[in-house]
Amino acid sequence: MNTPTSQLIGQRTLAAIAFSDIVGFSALMGKDEVHTLHLVERDFRQMTDLCQKFAGKVLKTTGDGLLMYFASAVQAVECTREMQTEFAKAAKTLPVSEVLSHRIGIHLGDVFFNETDVMGNGVNIAARLQAKAEVGGICISQAIYDVVKHRLDLDVTYLGELELKNIQDPIPAYQILIPFLERSSHSQSNQKDIATKPTKINRLLTQQDFRDRQIMLNKVRNFWVEGVLETSIHDKALIELGLQTRLDAIAHPWHMEWATSDQARKPLPTGTKEINQFDSLGTGRTLLILGDPGAGKTTTLLELTRELIARAERDSELPMPIVFNLSSWQDKQSLADWMVLELNIKYQVPKKIGKVWVSDQQILAMLDGLDEVSSDRRNACVEAINRFHDEYGQTEIVVCSRMKDYEALAQRLQFQGAIFIQPLEEAQVFEYFDRLGAELEGVREMLTTDAKLLELAKTPLMANIMAIAYRGMSVTDLIKMSLSEDHVRHLFDAYIDRMLRRRPDKNYSPSKVKKWLGFLAQQLKNESQTVFLIERIQPSWLTGNARAIYATLTAIILAPIIALIVLPSSIGMLIQLIPSNTIAVADGYFKSLGGELPAFSLMLALANGLNLYVGVIAGSILLGFIIAILWGFTYRFNNTEISKTDIFIRSLACPFIVCGLGIANIIRNPLWIFLFVVLGFLSSFMIFSILEKPIKPTETLKWSWKYFKENLSAGRGIGLIFGLIAGVLVTLIDISIFLILYSLMDKIK
Repeated sequence: MNTPTSQLIGQRTLAAIAFSDIVGFSALMGKDEVHTLHLVERDFRQMTDLCQKFAGKVLKTTGDGLLMYFASAVQAVECTREMQTEFAKAAKTLPVSEVLSHRIGIHLGDVFFNETDVMGNGVNIAARLQAKAEVGGICISQAIYDVVKHRLDLDVTYLGELELKNIQDPIPAYQILIPFLERSSHSQSNQKDIATKPTKINRLLTQQDFRDRQIMLNKVRNFWVEGVLETSIHDKALIELGLQTRLDAIAHPWHMEWATSDQARKPLPTGTKEINQFDSLGTGRTLLILGDPGAGKTTTLLELTRELIARAERDSELPMPIVFNLSSWQDKQSLADWMVLELNIKYQVPKKIGKVWVSDQQILAMLDGLDEVSSDRRNACVEAINRFHDEYGQTEIVVCSRMKDYEALAQRLQFQGAIFIQPLEEAQVFEYFDRLGAELEGVREMLTTDAKLLELAKTPLMANIMAIAYRGMSVTDLIKMSLSEDHVRHLFDAYIDRMLRRRPDKNYSPSKVKKWLGFLAQQLKNESQTVFLIERIQPSWLTGNARAIYATLTAIILAPIIALIVLPSSIGMLIQLIPSNTIAVADGYFKSLGGELPAFSLMLALANGLNLYVGVIAGSILLGFIIAILWGFTYRFNNTEISKTDIFIRSLACPFIVCGLGIANIIRNPLWIFLFVVLGFLSSFMIFSILEKPIKPTETLKWSWKYFKENLSAGRGIGLIFGLIAGVLVTLIDISIFLILYSLMDKIK
């Protein structure tokens, strides 16, 4: 092997160090030592030749690896990339027994050469990085990447800041993707393992992509795992749930029917976790989780999510598990579009990024609450999930639903697997309360005599609620409270009272808290929502006087603004509305004085026009307020959706009502009635249209020249048509009035 040149001995220098390692070397040596050493010698000879080709040096062997030195970071990357590419190409044609897989790590750092070895932190980091490389791949540090990123055409994936053994600070690192590596990995020895490996995404991650991914995983973990799963079971013992396969619950592409239920429904071995069942499904895994109300479906989904998040954080090529609640899905909405919208609303992910995540199949969709979709939309929702699965075949999906609601559907999910969460056995219930301690001794005694209470406790949710509501109560206390009469109602009343005592609020009495929580729950049910978000509250939630007050106050704010926006478009009408005889009167006055002052006459006319314009502004604001008040009161009695015809008629009525009240007489010119009707109609119509639309929050307001240009042509056309019609009408009216007044004055003379 090559050794360092004499010029390097005893010197400290900056170098690109590459460290290689053979995957599974010890196992191969144990199987056939002589053959393995022959393969090692063959590969090392090829690597040494390539190293010399790129002006590098093999400093030493480490048994199953090489330590290589390069003066240039670019040459180090080019050399090792060619090594791994050649090995990957050869693996396609060689027998499995003739193939060795190598990992390589590269770092740019300070090293020290002596007569027999090379040392330094640069060597240590390169050695640690090779362990982070994929099989047959290359892992490089940020220092190497910064040098080569603009000089080499690389396909890389950012791995984040890696914690390396015995290295004090985290090292940002990248994975270099090697051509032919994916196809060469499907060797015969690995074929049996492929089905159990999770789907990986083939996408290059930049630092920003990696950061976005980590933020998303952190949000899911903080809200669903730490905020829901772990807080929901705090201070309570976990219950081992029994699982059963339910293959007859899913649709098979070949329309296969099970001969007996025993073939499709098999209890899984005790201790089987949901992640084990999910992993067994193989590439493109799809799983349906079924259970009775309170059986632990969501808990099972979130436990699965917790495990998948941990995996995704360790391996950036795995998809991100993201929890969605299907209750907000709307009819005629593709699942892909809905997911992008949910990512934006629930997780604050920009729609542009959300679309990329969905289209590139970077998401592992955890879909909770199929049974919470309204019954008239549930079959359509199943169809939407199936269509999504057909279009995005590599996207893995988990769906939760109540058993009875799912069995009532005409459609079935075309999934790979389904499991049913079985009710607790009596022994499990007693074991659960035994583990909770002496404070629940009263409940345990009641369970032995009260069959209804025991049946209720076979649901994990109810058992957990009992543990909170009846903690510290004796059997005597429970009997006195007439527990046996209405178990469910009494249980929830006791639970609510216990929770309110835990966190008393001086500002709100328990009755008010119950009232508003009940109102909130009813509205969430009406809107098919399960997670309360304040930004998704709509005006339809308001009733009675609250709805009228909201409409009136909002319209009072909007009406004057809209009136002032609409008003400048009528500047042409204002010019026409200047009284025709103003200039004539001024000219006649100054001519009687023996001179002509046309400039002064023009100034007088302009002043008159400005005065009228100010008057119209003030009148429009007043008009807007009156329209707003009238509209608000009419909205008070409206509990159904307003049609476009209703909006048109009621908008047209508002300005005429105002004119009827005498507002138009302030200006003493019939022409202003026309202007007030036009402005009043436009203002009220816009208010009706705005308030009838649902509120859609936005993250930021951005100016778009693209949309400006697209709408400019349409707006120009509408404005031209409106201006021509208004100008002609006002001119004709003005001329008619002038002729009438002129004829009347002539008769008087």
